[in-house]
Amino acid sequence: MARKSRKQIAVEEPVIESVSSEVFSTAIYARLSVENSGKSEKVDVIANQIEICKSYIAERPYLNLIDTYVDNGRTGTVFDRPEFNRLMNDIRTGRIKCLVVRDLSRFGRDYIEAGTYLERVFPQIGLRFIAIKENYDNFDADGSGESLIIPLQNMINTLYSKDISRKVSTALKAQMESGEFKKRNLPYGYRWDEEHSNMVFDEETAPIVRRIFQWKIEGLSLPAIADRLDAMNAPNPEFQKYQVGVRTGNATAKKIWNKSSLTTILDNPHYVGDTVLGRTLNAIYKGVKNQHIDREEWIVFPNTHEAIISREDFQKVREMRNAAARTRVEKMERTEEIRATLINLFEDKIVCADCGRKLYFHRKRVDKRKDGAWYAFYECSSSVKRGNLCTPHYTRQDKLEADVLAAIQLQVKAALNYDKLLAKLRNSEGERSIRDQQNALITSLNLKLSGISKKRTRLYEDFTEGILDEEEYAFAKKAYDEQYVDLSRRLDEAVQRKVKFAEAMSEDNKWLTLMKSVSGATMLSQELVDESVELVKVHEDGSIELVMKYGDIYALTVQSIKEVQEAM
Repeated sequence: MARKSRKQIAVEEPVIESVSSEVFSTAIYARLSVENSGKSEKVDVIANQIEICKSYIAERPYLNLIDTYVDNGRTGTVFDRPEFNRLMNDIRTGRIKCLVVRDLSRFGRDYIEAGTYLERVFPQIGLRFIAIKENYDNFDADGSGESLIIPLQNMINTLYSKDISRKVSTALKAQMESGEFKKRNLPYGYRWDEEHSNMVFDEETAPIVRRIFQWKIEGLSLPAIADRLDAMNAPNPEFQKYQVGVRTGNATAKKIWNKSSLTTILDNPHYVGDTVLGRTLNAIYKGVKNQHIDREEWIVFPNTHEAIISREDFQKVREMRNAAARTRVEKMERTEEIRATLINLFEDKIVCADCGRKLYFHRKRVDKRKDGAWYAFYECSSSVKRGNLCTPHYTRQDKLEADVLAAIQLQVKAALNYDKLLAKLRNSEGERSIRDQQNALITSLNLKLSGISKKRTRLYEDFTEGILDEEEYAFAKKAYDEQYVDLSRRLDEAVQRKVKFAEAMSEDNKWLTLMKSVSGATMLSQELVDESVELVKVHEDGSIELVMKYGDIYALTVQSIKEVQEAM
């Protein structure tokens, strides 16, 4: 690469914006709110946000763009967003060292949680955070009054978001009360007329609604009704939305009828000719999301369209369902005491080994026993649903608990043996040899990274002084960037290996500590399960696969012991 003579450079010093010797692996985060999703405001589209951030990064050689994270159509009042979660995972693993956003509102509008990230989380993990519009860079903030502006700005964003929600909710309610509001999705059995002004019968699905009500009046259960509908290949409400274009994607997976679809139809007063609005409430400004409203508070406009079901039949079905509900409650109350003795110790911890879905926990009376004995069992939630999405995975509670206890005791026995072996290997020649190799590798990588950083700094200085032109600078910068990223990755991996090795060999090994704490267990209890079990996977033959807590450290312990023995 050709270099220009320094003698040709003018004495005047160029203005350089905070040259840093460190190059930050940088991410862009962009978000478009639910309210603006799909609209075309020029100042708030995703592409503009990203372009502004890219331009900012391009002007700063110490920022190296690694990835872009986009949450499109996601509200800023909550932080549980798919791409934001991916971003935070990459930040925690060290892949991202700097985050750039167009403005603070794109990051989030909940000022309390946003303030927690900016004032506590990001400083603790050493993340550089830059908000372009507010001209905020937490590496430049001095910790004085300037930092107070950030939570204040986020408070304003929160109030703005809540104000939008309040206005939208108020406007919708006013439209409902005046009769101006029109439902976007009509009830199953109806369609819009050609002028899109009135609801009329849908010739294909309205007869199906009538059959559902008639079968229910005749005493058929919901599963029996669903079987009949499937047998006649009647399109269910979800599949029908694909047929008319309201939904897009794979419609074939939505053909079967289920209990929830039938319940929605049987409970819907639109079928008697009334327009009913305000059955649910969704208002961010109140902190309310999808809340069901009492029937007395519904907004009802009677006789607005043709009725598919007579009021008499609708009321008859409602009374039948209410009576069935009372019977279920009475039955549950009678058996409450005995059912309370059958406790599910694996709530949210037991899944099907094949489909990954949770296993339902059931209590059942033994029909052949006259003493009224009960038992409990688990079965795959997918296999019992309509359509049989998975094969039966069944196990009785008593067998499962015995198998889990035996698996825990077996792992405890192995842990005690490993504990004795580790006591002999700690501070051995083999362990010292591995630690020396790890330290030497980390030192070597740090030296190489330092060298690359110095070269990048000098490269930037040469560029600003005119020794290198833009093409020469870009070519060399790309090469240094690639080396820096590769060395950073290798250094992160080396440090992680050292930390994990030290954790495995430590006397405070979490897996061994856990195993020793439960070594005296002779029966399964909720405390033992909560303390030691991460997950239980049930196979089709009833066998189990137990995932213990700190299972990753167990694997590290076994691997570390093997490495030390080989080094010796």
